[in-house]
Amino acid sequence: MHTTRQQALSLALAAALTLTATACVEDPVAPAPAPPAPTSTEVIHYWHFNNLPAGTLTSVLADVTKRAPAEITYPGTGLGYMDNVDPGSDLNARSSMAAGLGLRPRNPANVRQLIIAAPTTGYKSIVVTWAAMRSSSGAITEEFSYSVDGGTTWIAVGGPITIAETWELKSVDLKAITAVENKANMKFRLLFTGTGSDGSSGNNRLDNLTVEGIPLA
Repeated sequence: MHTTRQQALSLALAAALTLTATACVEDPVAPAPAPPAPTSTEVIHYWHFNNLPAGTLTSVLADVTKRAPAEITYPGTGLGYMDNVDPGSDLNARSSMAAGLGLRPRNPANVRQLIIAAPTTGYKSIVVTWAAMRSSSGAITEEFSYSVDGGTTWIAVGGPITIAETWELKSVDLKAITAVENKANMKFRLLFTGTGSDGSSGNNRLDNLTVEGIPLA
């Protein structure tokens, strides 16, 4: 009888200790779910050119930008220069922007290059799009390159882009090129090439140039 009571007390004590130990164990807390990665494309830079002044232009700042400084220049030699052209185009226009004016790099263009300084800091999946045309004696092709080091070295993308005498939409998809992502010194370049690029008259024209990307998570 004494043994049975002692066994019962031992079992009760063991149960109590088990309950106490169990009560001291905190329930695991699941970590908060990570916010979903951004998937929507945003306009990082936009040149609609509608506010261009008259006369020779040495540089053109972006009309809309999230990563300044964003600027277009036309360095080189010879008598070529930039000015505005009327009318522009509504191709690739954003926020219901009117056709308004466009940008006109003039011949001789084969000794110049159109440089687009466009930081991509904080963005990936980059796409560059613009409306393009030429005068009857303008350069019939354009060649697109990018530089991740501010213009020290250039890497060509794709082949020559044929330019018509009417406005057409041109686009260079750089989504698969991770080197252009998140770069403060990002620059793009258009070279005007082929027949008509070396003339003493004639020009190429651009409008509604955008650089777009997806924000980095």
